[in-house]
Amino acid sequence: MRLTLFINPEHRPGDALDRRMAEHLEQVRAARQAGFDGVVIGHHLSYGGAVWFPPFETLARLTAEADGMTIGTCMLVLPQFHPVHVAQQAAFLDVLSGGRLVLGVAPGWQEDEFRVAGVPFRERFGRFVEAVSLIERLWTEDRVDFSGRYVTLEGARLVLKPLRRPRPPLWFGGSTAPAIERAARLANPALGDSWVPSSHLTDDVIAQQAGVFRGALAALGKKMPADFPILRNIVVAPDRETALREAGPAIAASYQLFGAAGLFRNIVGSGKDQLELPELIAGRVVIGAPEDCAAALARTIAAGGFTRLICRIQWLGMEQRLVLRSLALLAERVLPLLRAAAPQEP
Repeated sequence: MRLTLFINPEHRPGDALDRRMAEHLEQVRAARQAGFDGVVIGHHLSYGGAVWFPPFETLARLTAEADGMTIGTCMLVLPQFHPVHVAQQAAFLDVLSGGRLVLGVAPGWQEDEFRVAGVPFRERFGRFVEAVSLIERLWTEDRVDFSGRYVTLEGARLVLKPLRRPRPPLWFGGSTAPAIERAARLANPALGDSWVPSSHLTDDVIAQQAGVFRGALAALGKKMPADFPILRNIVVAPDRETALREAGPAIAASYQLFGAAGLFRNIVGSGKDQLELPELIAGRVVIGAPEDCAAALARTIAAGGFTRLICRIQWLGMEQRLVLRSLALLAERVLPLLRAAAPQEP
């Protein structure tokens, strides 16, 4: 089981943003020293109620502290960018990291965000598939002629190529059966491509969706990827009561904004605009003492056959000491228990 740190670049508009950036750098240094082997960053636009640091620029700065670690996006809302821009920026990050980039991409789900970006929401799936195809070709071909519905290129040459050959791995997001089946069609598991379940879904739903991905790959004659990540919300503390008291307000604040954007009604399908904290964390946040967190994570990991745990341990306004505590306890207490619980290879 490998550990990857999820950098949550979501902050309150009134925060000292230079300090928040310094905290992210400290998180990456701490994760590297603790034995985490990867760091990824989330992405949304900075509009409405939260500041989101831009993914490529922030990741470039974090890479300086992540020597030897895999770096990546999880997930970049791909239709909001021109694919040539993404291909170039991602190739540069792969060079900066010594060939360790993973580009995680998703179609996106926040309709207001697309309106702000000036991209028609109804076009997001078509733009997503087209962009994935074009980025792959720009990375791997010397000259690209491309005639799509949204982008047309003639004799395009991306001279800045990724260091990793033939290309960096791609991770795909998606929270419905059609989205997961699309990820299976797009993925080349032999190159490290995979699907990553959303942290906003509950454990039982994720186990079912892992089965959908596995079945879709098998139907296409593809093997499961060797690196199969799962992204989970995690708070590790001396006990559950402490974890809820200290981290609960930040988790609720983040999900209040996501709820206002339609997460629970339109994506999760709860039939509600917002969830109270007990309902919000049930099956969605692994929270409590190290032994309890390890047991909960072990069940979910085993149910889906996951091999990499991506740890989201920070939410809106959370104190740095709480983030660093979860990080340290994950490495020192939770990971050994997960490895002990994992089935041994023959």
